[in-house]
Amino acid sequence: MLLETCRSAIPLAGVAIAFLYKYIALALLTAILITACHGGSPQNLRLETGRSLSADCRVVEHAAGKTKICGKPQKIAVLEPKMLSLMLALDVQPAAYADAYLLRSPKFDNPSQQIPYLGKYVTSEPINLGDRSQPSLETLTLLKPDLILGLNSQDNQLFSAIAPTVLIDNEQNWQDNIKIVAKAVDSQKNIASIVTSQKQQLAKVRAQLTPLVNTHRRVLNIVCSQSMDYIEVRYGGNTIELLEKIGFQTVLLPGIERKLGLRPQINLETLAQLDADIVIVNTWLDNWNGESTYKVPLQELQQKWTKNPLLHNSIAWKEGRVYFVDYTLWGDVIGPPITNSLILEQLPSLLLSKTLNP
Repeated sequence: MLLETCRSAIPLAGVAIAFLYKYIALALLTAILITACHGGSPQNLRLETGRSLSADCRVVEHAAGKTKICGKPQKIAVLEPKMLSLMLALDVQPAAYADAYLLRSPKFDNPSQQIPYLGKYVTSEPINLGDRSQPSLETLTLLKPDLILGLNSQDNQLFSAIAPTVLIDNEQNWQDNIKIVAKAVDSQKNIASIVTSQKQQLAKVRAQLTPLVNTHRRVLNIVCSQSMDYIEVRYGGNTIELLEKIGFQTVLLPGIERKLGLRPQINLETLAQLDADIVIVNTWLDNWNGESTYKVPLQELQQKWTKNPLLHNSIAWKEGRVYFVDYTLWGDVIGPPITNSLILEQLPSLLLSKTLNP
């Protein structure tokens, strides 16, 4: 009886071993195919297995190369607020998202409260991909998105192994970038109306602020921490560009040439010597976990300025034209076109008012 049992087990063992060999061979073949498609190539040209280039497929040129996308992506993973702004403007919703602010919840189930400014335009409940600087590859893999969207500074070869990936260069103008995103998500019909609407809004605000520009042209835009131990002068960026299109003149540090991306740091003594008609102070909220109301302590920083007599000699302070704003919106954390629209919405009421400096 025992002998018969052993004899019957031998064929079964052989089948198991054969199955194991086939599994290993299949795994090796899959690894070779992935390496062949993605390894060593600077171009992000993804060719879908079993799908040939047909009428519903297109090749999207972007900041990291070229990507083949077929059909209209339904499940889109967004790795950055700037990219989310472009996508929402095109009336496309994210399936997953990585924000600048960490959220403990596995998904954005209350986006209007959990995603600053952009959340009110989000009607889906995106899966939380974690920090934009290091999105979760594990979550992305489990999600199996149809498309991944991000910035070229986030470039990772593993993204394109998960799904077709399109990355934009944030230094390029948003009008060019939105065309890339629109082609990727297959939603190009809204571009002209988005650009036209933004131009009309800018023209309206420029007309409203022309009298102020004529008398208070010089604007100093700075970033200041709540502790006031970090102060940065902004030479460029989205807000600066909007202000200059309206007609304002950016105040620069003496002797420091204006260059792309230059953000010189200064101390309080240097700040007190900079003469400007208007000062815009960007500050931020520390340690927000996405579970409570997003509210930046602007009044707290204003009170600290009030208690520092060194800062009271400027024309802007004496005339009540030092304005405290949220860095997340005004400091290029979120990008156009939605940022532009929100800032232009706020500018007239902000700059045509005077702050009460005790």
